[in-house]
Formats: sequence, structure tokens, C-alpha cells
Amino acid sequence: MNITFQPLNAAYRPSVTVPSKQKPRSEKIKGDYDTVNIRKAQAALEDDESFARLLAKKTAAQLGDGASQERVQELGRRIGEGTYQPDAQRIAGRLLGLS
Repeated sequence: MNITFQPLNAAYRPSVTVPSKQKPRSEKIKGDYDTVNIRKAQAALEDDESFARLLAKKTAAQLGDGASQERVQELGRRIGEGTYQPDAQRIAGRLLGLS
């Protein structure tokens, strides 16, 4: 690609042509250059693990003991009979953590 600059006053500055881009070398270039290594610090990993444990404990505590055996049997019977009508608003509220 050639770029020609046209100055306002051509008498003082001639036009400049930019040489085309050179083909990159395929061999490894030796020299003094910077390197970047990105990794998570051990402390950050431990923080993530402790956060995950805390989140798991809080979630388990919110679940409680679950439904009683009688409730499960009653729901199974109603589903089998086709009389079970789930409350969509209540389900959505529970999914959103509103109730």
C-alpha cells in the first residue's frame, strides 16, 4: 500500500511515499523483548473456593428439609389423576427469589 501525503505548500515539502509492508519472518526472533504471563494468584483461587463454599451453604440452608413424604404422595396422586394445577405466579416468584 502506498500513501502519498500532499502538503499545502508543495515547494517546501516533497510528497512522501510509504514503503509497502514487509512480509513477516517465520523464524523466531531472538532479542530482548517483554513477555506477559497472565495467571490467577493463589489467593484469588482460594477466595473463589471459599465464595463457592459459602454460596453452597446458603443455598442448602434456604432449601430446608424439603417436602414431606405425605405431600409428595399427594402431589403424585393429583398428577396421576390429572387434577394438579400448578400456580405459575408462585413458581415464577420462587424462581426469582421473591417468596
